[in-house]
Amino acid sequence: MTTRRSFFSQAGLGLAAATAAPALFTRPAHAQPAAAGTNTPADTFRLGIAGYTFYKFNLDQTLEMLKKVDVHYLCIKSFHLPLNSTDQEIAAFHAKCKGFGVTGYGVGPIYMSNEKEVNDAFAYAKRVGTRTLVGVPSVKEGKRYVASPAILKLVNEKVKEYDINFAIHNHGPDMPENFPNAESGMELIKDLDPRVGLCLDIGHQFRDGKDPVKAILDYSSRIYDLHIKNVTAPSKSGKGIEMPRGMIDMTAVVRALRKVKYSGVCSLEYEKDMTDPLTGIAESIGYFRGIMDATR
Repeated sequence: MTTRRSFFSQAGLGLAAATAAPALFTRPAHAQPAAAGTNTPADTFRLGIAGYTFYKFNLDQTLEMLKKVDVHYLCIKSFHLPLNSTDQEIAAFHAKCKGFGVTGYGVGPIYMSNEKEVNDAFAYAKRVGTRTLVGVPSVKEGKRYVASPAILKLVNEKVKEYDINFAIHNHGPDMPENFPNAESGMELIKDLDPRVGLCLDIGHQFRDGKDPVKAILDYSSRIYDLHIKNVTAPSKSGKGIEMPRGMIDMTAVVRALRKVKYSGVCSLEYEKDMTDPLTGIAESIGYFRGIMDATR
């Protein structure tokens, strides 16, 4: 039986990890284990971090932070591995990640607004060797980005050609015409190849007044990536915050992921304190792991 003390001891490990040089979490890199002494199966989803979290840091600094919180999956952003990287540069990137026990499991989000950008993004994902491309298929109208069915048509052909899952990232009320929520994305892709799906950002979903748990349950077959975070309010005014302090019911999120047997990565996208994020990352990762343990 999980006690209040054991729950918070797990969550507290995250904060402690921020100042420890070696990794303090000793979980295997490629699975979330069952509770000791039970028949509870291991979770099918993995824990990662979205590359945008490390916008202010180079790859070496990023990998050091991943090591400190014992996270082994990274969604690759182009500021760490540019779209025009050579095969040699890509190989060197993977080798460096491997040295830290990290796998670059996906790329993006990548904005694409014309045929060349779609072609370049898919060719890049293939060269990198990932089967998950997080993208934003939209066109710019004045200062606004607007979701584009025409670009989605091109994307639909490319997923067939490359056999790569394409995951549309929702952006909440800040971009009301550019996939603000999962529902708006599904409306445009429901008749497309099933490999065209979603990167569900639960924080933006909540900020747009939508229920992220319902989205997980309703669209599980089309969710190819998940950005986890917490926010301060279910409105445009909501800001990113350390996971234990926000308004999203993270326990319900974990239970929904288990119910649908989500088998992708849950990547923390931490957008607070971006010049000094490690303490908040560690608190959030520790809290999420604490929930996973407490709810088995």
